[in-house]
Amino acid sequence: MKTNQEKLKVEFMAEAELLFDQLMEWDKETSEPNMTQIENIILKMRQQLGEKMARAVIARQEKRQPTEKMICPNCQSELENKGQKKNRIESQIGSIQLERSYYYCPRCRKGFFPPG
Repeated sequence: MKTNQEKLKVEFMAEAELLFDQLMEWDKETSEPNMTQIENIILKMRQQLGEKMARAVIARQEKRQPTEKMICPNCQSELENKGQKKNRIESQIGSIQLERSYYYCPRCRKGFFPPG
């Protein structure tokens, strides 16, 4: 059985290969592209690969976090784990859709996606 890191590497390399093949197909089909067109297609592909890599690394971080009780940063009450929920975050590499643990404070009536 491959380790998680080896599995991720295989997935990333397959995604990079697929994007490269798509780029070469685009290049073959696009007659005399200008610099802006070339930059736009490459930036789009870079964003796709970057978001995929970020999701994988973030998911690994969450799995490594201790399973101790989560405490509300506002009132210090124990948070209730509501399971995995989808969350979209804005990051330096773009908008990333994640699925991660969601916690709720019944006292404050606020939800949290730790660690932040």
